[in-house]
Amino acid sequence: MDDMFRATVELLVKIGHDAAEPEIEALLGEIAAAAARAGRAHDFGALQSALALIRQSLRDSVLSEKGLSLFIDTTHDLSKTLELKGLFRTIVSRARNLVGANLAWVTILDDEVGIFRTVAAEGHLSPMTPQMTSRFEYGAVSLIMETKTFFDTQDYLNDKRFRHLPELDRTFETENIVSLAGFPILSDGEVHGFLFIADRYARKLSGREISVLGSFALHAGIAMRNANAFRLLSEALNEAQRNRNALIEHIQHVEASAAAHDEMTSLLASGGEMQKFLQRVANQIGGAVFLLVDDLNVADEFVATAYRGRIAGDIRAGDLDVAPLITALSQSRHTGRSVIVTTTQEEQCRVIALHGGGGRGRGECLVICHEGELDPIEIRNLERSAVALSIARLWNEKHETEKLIASSTLLRHLVLVTPPDPSTLSAVRERLGLHADKPVVLALIAVAGLDRASQTTVIREAARRSNVLVDLFDDAYVGFGARDAVDEFLHHLTAGGKDWQVGGIVSGPLLDLSEISAEYVRVNRALQVVRKIRPLHRFIACSDLDFIAKLFETGDTARLARYMQDVLSPIAARAPRQSAELKKTLLCYLESQYSISKTAAALGVHVNTVRQRLDSLQQLTGGWDDPARALEMHIALRLEALFAD
Repeated sequence: MDDMFRATVELLVKIGHDAAEPEIEALLGEIAAAAARAGRAHDFGALQSALALIRQSLRDSVLSEKGLSLFIDTTHDLSKTLELKGLFRTIVSRARNLVGANLAWVTILDDEVGIFRTVAAEGHLSPMTPQMTSRFEYGAVSLIMETKTFFDTQDYLNDKRFRHLPELDRTFETENIVSLAGFPILSDGEVHGFLFIADRYARKLSGREISVLGSFALHAGIAMRNANAFRLLSEALNEAQRNRNALIEHIQHVEASAAAHDEMTSLLASGGEMQKFLQRVANQIGGAVFLLVDDLNVADEFVATAYRGRIAGDIRAGDLDVAPLITALSQSRHTGRSVIVTTTQEEQCRVIALHGGGGRGRGECLVICHEGELDPIEIRNLERSAVALSIARLWNEKHETEKLIASSTLLRHLVLVTPPDPSTLSAVRERLGLHADKPVVLALIAVAGLDRASQTTVIREAARRSNVLVDLFDDAYVGFGARDAVDEFLHHLTAGGKDWQVGGIVSGPLLDLSEISAEYVRVNRALQVVRKIRPLHRFIACSDLDFIAKLFETGDTARLARYMQDVLSPIAARAPRQSAELKKTLLCYLESQYSISKTAAALGVHVNTVRQRLDSLQQLTGGWDDPARALEMHIALRLEALFAD
């Protein structure tokens, strides 16, 4: 009897400590044996039943405590989640864990279209499950909306208590859903959504599970209300912040406008250089500014580094429609304001008329391209800048006139006075920023296709951009400056001609400015000879023309030129490509000291090719290798190469 009592006490202790099943069974065996020895086997059966009830009660208590702890943790998570998408995911995940369901999802009412949409799902297999929708009159939604309480079924697809929606049933069939439980998510007495729990087998939720899920759905509704309130509050705060930022931005914009106006006024007061002025205008709006003069031709352009628009390219290419530009310019002249010429999805183009400029009335204006739209403050800044620019142009014209007079005087003293006085040389060096060791170059320029006034404008504008002295001497323009500056000056001239042509002769580099007068005589003599032979359409080094000038400076130049053309006529009679190859080969051969190997290397062909071409030339010319004949052909070929377009 004592053994039975001791084993029973030990068994109760083991059950209280949730001992393993083998230990419990071993003690039960001892008690059963002791009861049998004492003749009380029937008492052991009653004891065994009582112990089973105690064990089950303890298990239920533990499960309840775990469930309560999980529920508390879940509600805590819901209360601290204020972002709706994150809240929906938390609701689904926690609900599924609370009862160990296969699937869980949340459906929310879309007020705009009057349907319920799935906003979060977990445990699904089909991609269609997170996209499920339902209406008030279909599926479990209809019953829950009607009763505002939970719904459950162990065979959803065959449940006849509601109208089935075919699209929804197909999704359930794909997911193999059998059991379904739904709980309304309430807020202020209104149903705003549903929490659904589903399994792929027939399952009946216990009362405790239904109670936990029902309470959880209520907490979910409160959490959703709080999240919505937080969202509205956040939106209100964001709107307030946006308004504050807009006010600050407006104040800053006004201050920037005042600073820009001060900057422009300061620039105007300090000398009013038009190029700097317009570049700052372009930088202020991050766009492109074109100065149009003389029948709306582009005189200059200024582009900000940030500009990426396309209209500026159309203006450069001459593809901008002139009709709306003329209309907008007329309106701008009448109102004194800027007028939009054209607009694309990415940018705008506007025009502002310029007034003044010596009363010439040539229609000068600014065409301004900018990405996006300008606000009223920026537009007024542009219009004020146009007024300031008109004043700056008057100042600039006066300043340029004074500079032209001074430059012309310096250049004429330098070129025509022999020897030039030291004060002139010093003034020239200071005017052009020349050092004693910096070589200078003299160029004589002839322009064809423009009237004299237009020629002068083109030459002077290019010279201004490159810091070169220019003036008109008889019928040719003389340009003088540092070698790199003259190279840049000539490049601007050759690149700018569309309907006109330019060419001339360039001297070699000089260090002694006192030699410029003699160099001018030599270059001018070469120019006069060359212009009798053929009009100049490119720039030629004077050193390449020394022999030609001496040869042609006396006698009938035109007749000699025709004679040289006749010398090459047998070769020119061949096909153009063959003729060009033969001429190039013979000139290279003559200038390579009659070396076939050097000629082949210079032309990049085989020596046999050179021999074959020379043989062909022998047949065509009837003996070009005679010394006198060779000299004639050499001069003729050199002339043709010099004057080739």
